[in-house]
Amino acid sequence: MNITYAALLEQVKAYQPGKYHSTRNYTNGAVTSWSPYISRGLLSPVLVMEQLKSSHNYQAWIGFMQQMAWREYFQRVWQHQGDLILQDLKSIQTNVMLEQLPVPLYNASTGIHAIDHAIHQLYDTGYLHNHLRMYLSMLHSNIFKAAWLPGAKWMYANLLDHDPAANFLSWQWVAGTFSSKKYIANQENINKYTNTKQGGTFLDTEYENLTEAIYKVDGQIKPNHAGKWSDSLDQNFDIDTNTILKNIKEKNLPQIFDINQVLHNQPFCIYNSFNLDPLWHADAPVNRILLIEPNHLNQFPITEKVLQFVIDLAKSNIPGIRIFIGNFEDLMKVIQTNPTTSNTEQAVSENNKPIIYFKEHPTTKHYQGTQEDRDWLFPQVDGYFPSFFGYWKKCERYLK
Repeated sequence: MNITYAALLEQVKAYQPGKYHSTRNYTNGAVTSWSPYISRGLLSPVLVMEQLKSSHNYQAWIGFMQQMAWREYFQRVWQHQGDLILQDLKSIQTNVMLEQLPVPLYNASTGIHAIDHAIHQLYDTGYLHNHLRMYLSMLHSNIFKAAWLPGAKWMYANLLDHDPAANFLSWQWVAGTFSSKKYIANQENINKYTNTKQGGTFLDTEYENLTEAIYKVDGQIKPNHAGKWSDSLDQNFDIDTNTILKNIKEKNLPQIFDINQVLHNQPFCIYNSFNLDPLWHADAPVNRILLIEPNHLNQFPITEKVLQFVIDLAKSNIPGIRIFIGNFEDLMKVIQTNPTTSNTEQAVSENNKPIIYFKEHPTTKHYQGTQEDRDWLFPQVDGYFPSFFGYWKKCERYLK
């Protein structure tokens, strides 16, 4: 999944969006697999849409644009609602039977071939087709009736395109806490969009029977499932962030930040896992630092494989970047106490602090320095919208 920016641009130029809207729900549809690079801030959604709009007519690119707008909509909700995206946002999840991750999902032992294959794919590659994400989250939250947040954290931790807004709000949409109703799908639906022909599963029934596919009315697991899975369906999922950061530091020692190797009298550009923009101040003589904050990872844990993907992407596309493992406040202390950056006119601002640039993002609110804008498809459409429909109606005014 790692790629250079130049190669990615060639993919964008060659992409034919005409079949996207009609086939995107199929696992073999005309999807792009660009989400890890858009989520990491490597590939600008504005650049993508400008390229598609310049090469294709309105009918060809409008479906793709609308899906990109869904991502931007979720970003606006996160921007304005903050950590509330980790709570039931509009309504309370009902009929919760499990507080953690259902064992059959964690072990990829549901017996539904497309689902189990998708879980193995998630573990192995960090990638999931969007429709498979919906299937996994609906199975977790609405069929096994597990609290949505632990499942959302599990998926987030394993995704190369991990994005709190898109991930947690999509899970809430499926669970009915950020939508008008819960999303469910039966085996026929799964077969249709995953190109399988499986029958006889607990989802091979009419829609009105799906909510009782696992449990009896009294809340006990149905006898025909009891032999398949362990007595307790709850599986706790934890990420040991401290161990991961220790391993990451050891694996990437040549790129670890050293204050004695900074460019004297030059500003600092602070990157993170949501801003790996290779064009950002590209021609300027600046110190480039990939900031990996334990505080952020404790709130939004990811696996070591996913974190290493972020680092490899940065190393491949941002020349001279160095890795700092610590919180922003720790980095500031190191920079401010360095004699090469504390007393020179070019390296400090008027208040005698190092010149630091960073991009606006919910994860950078505690940064200090000069905040710069990130790319928005619809910068004019700000604020919180309770529904995508309301947001999209505003966006349509600015389509060209």
